[in-house]
Amino acid sequence: MCKKLFLLCLFSLSLIDVSLTAQTIVVKNSSRQAIVDYTLEIPLNELDLPIGNYMAVVNDTDVPVEIITDIKGKQLAILPVNKIDAGSELAILIKQGTAFAYPKRTYAELSHKTGGRFDGHKYTGGYSWVKPNYIKLPGTFRDHSYYIKYEGPGWESDKAAFRFYLDNRNAIDVFGKKISDIVLPAVGVDGFDNYHRMADWGMDNMTVGAALGIGSIAVWNGQKAVRVEKKDSLVCYIPADGKIRSQVETVYYGWDANGEKCDLTSLVSIDAGSRASRMELHLSKDIDNIATGMTMNKNTELIVGNDRNSEWSYIATFGRQSLNDDMQGLVVFARTRQIKEITKDELNHVLVLKPDNGYVEYYFMPVWELDREPVATKDDFTRCIDEVLSRLNNPVTYNIKK
Repeated sequence: MCKKLFLLCLFSLSLIDVSLTAQTIVVKNSSRQAIVDYTLEIPLNELDLPIGNYMAVVNDTDVPVEIITDIKGKQLAILPVNKIDAGSELAILIKQGTAFAYPKRTYAELSHKTGGRFDGHKYTGGYSWVKPNYIKLPGTFRDHSYYIKYEGPGWESDKAAFRFYLDNRNAIDVFGKKISDIVLPAVGVDGFDNYHRMADWGMDNMTVGAALGIGSIAVWNGQKAVRVEKKDSLVCYIPADGKIRSQVETVYYGWDANGEKCDLTSLVSIDAGSRASRMELHLSKDIDNIATGMTMNKNTELIVGNDRNSEWSYIATFGRQSLNDDMQGLVVFARTRQIKEITKDELNHVLVLKPDNGYVEYYFMPVWELDREPVATKDDFTRCIDEVLSRLNNPVTYNIKK
């Protein structure tokens, strides 16, 4: 009798424990399209769960729950949702545990050499690679110093990969991926030119030069987009390197934005299953002519979607513009209310943006005909744009069951 009572007490305690450490979230897709590979964000303070490791059960699959911090310092719990049918609801259970079997689908890194020395602005001598995921540099740090692996931080998902030059150029470049595996750890360790040639995984498939590449940060001076070239110093680090989201954060101290100095923080994020990167900017003062865009190429067609009744708009190009002479599409999405002007200069198609209290948000996305999921025609590209635009204009909503 005592043994049965003891077991009953243990069973009751286990039920209480589960109820205290689990929560059900009901998400709703109100759009007319099914959503695939969605990353759900929930402010951490909305979840009534004690500190611990958590996972979620989504469509009968165990997935990770990660904690990240946005550019404004707000903590979010994020988890991947593989599919939500059009106009439907989906119940998700968050519970204690770890989704060990779930694959790593995003990555970010910041690596540099050690063991050598600087001779002028160039790093020379014997070296090894280290990955501190943090660096502080003077504003005078310049291009082709041969110090940072592929010249800046890199980030990727299972669909696309990027880097930006952490020097006076400060432009974003694209690595085309032919496979879904994480590839950046092996890129650039064997020299600064090899990734410009086709490999089994893909290649650096953009020519940036003095242009914006795709999604680079700039200021519009009335005639051209000027990248973040002049600054006192910068700090760059990797705040998140998760299975479902990875991020690169950079603080530019004393940025000279067309004669007006300010501090600029940028946070770029990429999620599992997404080709698009999200750029968030926070400025210490309002600069009304923040700019971004993409490199102009004579072999491409400009596509503009600027609907004042839409929450989000975009500019895009498509054509034979990759470094490998393949079909490639580039698109930048911005909040319609923040778009002051759609224009161009000698090198770029440009969006001029007006911050809201020093805050700007936009997305940038490349596609390639040699992607694992090829985008070889304008119609294919338009469908990709429409899918992202629908997702941005019709965000998934959620309800936490108490």
